[in-house]
Amino acid sequence: MSLFKTIKYVHFHNNTDLPVNISSWVDGSNTLQNSIIQPGAKHLIHSSVGEWHIDSMFHVDSEEYKIWKERGLSKHHIIGKFRSRPCASGNYSWLEYDEPFECIYVEVPENKVPGLITLSIK
Repeated sequence: MSLFKTIKYVHFHNNTDLPVNISSWVDGSNTLQNSIIQPGAKHLIHSSVGEWHIDSMFHVDSEEYKIWKERGLSKHHIIGKFRSRPCASGNYSWLEYDEPFECIYVEVPENKVPGLITLSIK
């Protein structure tokens, strides 16, 4: 049993010039739902467990895949993951590579949805 109530919604801002795929846990199941977030877009996203995965696993015939390949970033299939609450060490996000991405969580307590995650390129 958790000491904290799960925060199932956060705002996600893709502050890059690359499309990304966000995988979210679906309520009442053990499955993930995928959403493509375009460059510069902000979305309200949901996960039943308050955790999301960021990747660039696009179909090889898609425009999204071509963009990543042209930029020389095709190795970044798994970018990382983030949560709506910090883990025991205090981190909200974990990235597979130190470069070129950063993922920052900011609490916005006055909002109905109290968190904003921003993915950027350093």
